[in-house]
Amino acid sequence: MGATTHNRAIALDLIKSRRCEILMHRYNMAHRKAEKQVFPMAQQAGIPVVAFTCTRWGQLLRGHPDWLREIPTAADCYRYALHQKVVHLALTAPETQAQLEENLSVLHDLELTSEALVQWQNYGALVYGDGQDAFETKWL
Repeated sequence: MGATTHNRAIALDLIKSRRCEILMHRYNMAHRKAEKQVFPMAQQAGIPVVAFTCTRWGQLLRGHPDWLREIPTAADCYRYALHQKVVHLALTAPETQAQLEENLSVLHDLELTSEALVQWQNYGALVYGDGQDAFETKWL
């Protein structure tokens, strides 16, 4: 059985109780808190993770006014999610054939350099801000 949640406490409970064999959890450059608790516990329990909202509903692809470097592509977002060893699958929702091809290109180049990792972590932190913006609260 699989389960999906945005909520880390629920994810941890599912892993601890072994009530799921696969866990789908939100993970992207801006939402990285799962790295500290959920991913290590899932890895230890042998429960693979499916990442969803890898582009943060497209927001990561639009840039940020304070970001002066390159903006990530969808492929960058999927590569970022898949760099976590416990993440076995990243969901994608392309609107066109070209987007599908770009997204699938990640499968030919999964490597994320340490420089790119730091760059995307910095970008994600900027986009996330304090986590209290309207984007976060409108989903509650």
